[in-house]
Amino acid sequence: MQDLWIVGGSGAALEVWAVARAMEAASPQPWKVRGFLVIAGTPEFDPEGLEVQEETAFLAAPSTASALIVVGLGEPSLRQKVARTYASKGFSFATLIHPSAIIGPACSVGEGTVLMAQAILETHVTVGEHALLNVGCSIAHNGSLGACCSLGPGVRLAGWVTLGDRCDLGVGCCVRPRVVLGPDTRVGAGAAVVADHPGTAILVGVPATPLPTP
Repeated sequence: MQDLWIVGGSGAALEVWAVARAMEAASPQPWKVRGFLVIAGTPEFDPEGLEVQEETAFLAAPSTASALIVVGLGEPSLRQKVARTYASKGFSFATLIHPSAIIGPACSVGEGTVLMAQAILETHVTVGEHALLNVGCSIAHNGSLGACCSLGPGVRLAGWVTLGDRCDLGVGCCVRPRVVLGPDTRVGAGAAVVADHPGTAILVGVPATPLPTP
């Protein structure tokens, strides 16, 4: 059985741990959660008796190379950077799917991705590596998410929606059918996206419009 380490020390890491714990409770897993790897400082939560190690020291210890990693960081660009660091050191990644999540037919989920409680992939949905799909979000038919996207709680993506890499969608926002959002696009909480934005943008409001570029 492999050790599973969660990278991070804030809320996202805690939520990832909750998914792993639910999976362990539901059925035997080929891994066991060992603890948290913090980039700096100490966790912002009670680690529940699990180990906490500083990331630099962990990466310097060759005996840990057989461990599995899952990146519990909310910021998409940082999550991608950290995942690439661990990949370059030869680590493999766990894909975590909460027992209450629903994955329909012809869907694929990338390595290192986390689906939290009651997340739904309807059918013919593709999710890239190291994505973070939060509680109760849903993706309708033929959706496509790039690498390291983050969907906040309650996000709703209609059919044929395409997100580029590292998109970050806030709590409760929604996206109408066939909309395309470019890499690194951010959508504010509660926004309603009704048009394509193929470049990088920060979208807010109903209907969502880009914030002015500084």
